[in-house]
Amino acid sequence: MWAFADPCNDALKGIFAEWLVLRLLGLKSDRRISWANSDIITPSGNRIEVKSSSYWQDWKLYREDGSEADYSRFLIQPDNKVRFSGLIAGDATGDEIREKGYKSSLYVFCFQRETDPRQWDALDLGQWEFYLTTIEQMEAHAARSISLKRLKEIHAGPLSADELVTRFDEMGLLEDCRGNSISDDQFLR
Repeated sequence: MWAFADPCNDALKGIFAEWLVLRLLGLKSDRRISWANSDIITPSGNRIEVKSSSYWQDWKLYREDGSEADYSRFLIQPDNKVRFSGLIAGDATGDEIREKGYKSSLYVFCFQRETDPRQWDALDLGQWEFYLTTIEQMEAHAARSISLKRLKEIHAGPLSADELVTRFDEMGLLEDCRGNSISDDQFLR
C-alpha cells in the first residue's frame, strides 16, 4: 500500500491503465512484463499498447514531505496540451533488429478526466475516457506523442468503458476473452 496507494502518480497511472484495459476486456494475465514490446498480447496474438494521462499528476498535488500542495495555481490544460507519449520505440526484446516505430496493432489511450483533484478516483469508470486507434492511424500521425485534441479529431473517442469493449467486439477482437469482459457496474465486484 505504501508505494502503490496513489494511482495519480504518472508511473502508477500507466500500470493501472494496463490493468484496467485487461480487466475491461476480460483478458487473463499472470504478470506484467514491463519491457515487452506491447503492453497486452492476446492469446490470438493481437498486440495492444496502453497509454494513460490525466489533468492531475501527484507532483502537482503533494509536496515532497507528503503534505497537500496548493494546486490552485495549476490550470487545467486544454486538449492540445494533454499528451500521450512514448509511442515510438525500438525493439525491447532483442529478438529482432528493427528501426524505431510503432510496435502494436492497436493503441488504447486512457484519459482520467476528473478536473477536481478532491474528486479524483481511479476506480470510478465514469471519470475515464478511452480512445482506440489502429497502427495505421498512428503511422498516418507519425509522431512520438499524440494530443487528446488529435485523438478527438481522428474520431478515436471518447469512449466509455462499455463502448471500448463494444468497439473491440465490433472489430472481432473479443474472441480471446468471450464471456469474460465486464460492464461498468460489474467493475469492482
